[in-house]
Amino acid sequence: PRESSVQAPAVTQAQPPPEPVHEVAKPAAELQKDTYEENPAVAAEWAARYAANGLQPQAVANTSEMEAAPSITDAPATGTKGWTQPTPVIPQTDPTNCGAATAAMLVRAAGGGQGLTDAQLVKGLESKYADTRGTTPDQMARMLAGQGFEVTRGASNFDRDALDKALSEGKKAVAMVDSNRIQPGPEGRAADGSAHWVEIDGKDAQGHYQIKDSASGTSYSVGLHQLTDAMNSGWSTFSGGGMLIVNPTGGDANALAHQNENHSASLGDTSGIGSKTAASGTRESGS
Repeated sequence: PRESSVQAPAVTQAQPPPEPVHEVAKPAAELQKDTYEENPAVAAEWAARYAANGLQPQAVANTSEMEAAPSITDAPATGTKGWTQPTPVIPQTDPTNCGAATAAMLVRAAGGGQGLTDAQLVKGLESKYADTRGTTPDQMARMLAGQGFEVTRGASNFDRDALDKALSEGKKAVAMVDSNRIQPGPEGRAADGSAHWVEIDGKDAQGHYQIKDSASGTSYSVGLHQLTDAMNSGWSTFSGGGMLIVNPTGGDANALAHQNENHSASLGDTSGIGSKTAASGTRESGS
């Protein structure tokens, strides 16, 4: 007779107990929110500003977006310099980075910031040269120097002859003005605002000054008296104001920074942290 084959019973291996799941703590940076996002009053005020001009406010870049954006580096000292395209209007991305947004307009006009979105360029300039309180005149001077711009003249008040001569020579200017008084129309006669950076791009056919304003995200023209009032009144309200004449000459960033700061000192050290209405829950554009 044939021998019967006996199959050994299958052995079931014991499965190791599942490992406990541990939550990974988020970095502190991810837990922080910009005041623009946290404060509904600030967000509503900014949304109203953009809506009045038919625009949508840009979202504030979050931590992951900032980490993915290339770092802003100083422009090379060599290479062809000059304005290569019309100056665009670049909206600021939060209530305090109008200085970086204004400088970004000049960077674009000189053909810079390649590979970056406008928002990345603004945030990169802000993080490298400014701080969360805004942009002081000296910080603006270093920001411009880092991108190859020479400040050829600084003035603590509106200087019509110097500005007109510079604009006729193809130069541009950045100015620290009262955020309310620079606005065209009835808003230009409103109560005192805060320190605010704008770009002065030239003059129109009527002889009015062409302003690029990051707060409203628009370009508009203002007359001689309004620009004078907006630029000079800041000394009695926020202890600062004036203008810097800018030329895209290129050169060593450190040497340019030292030279630029010789001109920016006359504008004071205000960084525009908010208007007089900030305490009641609203806020004008800061620099």
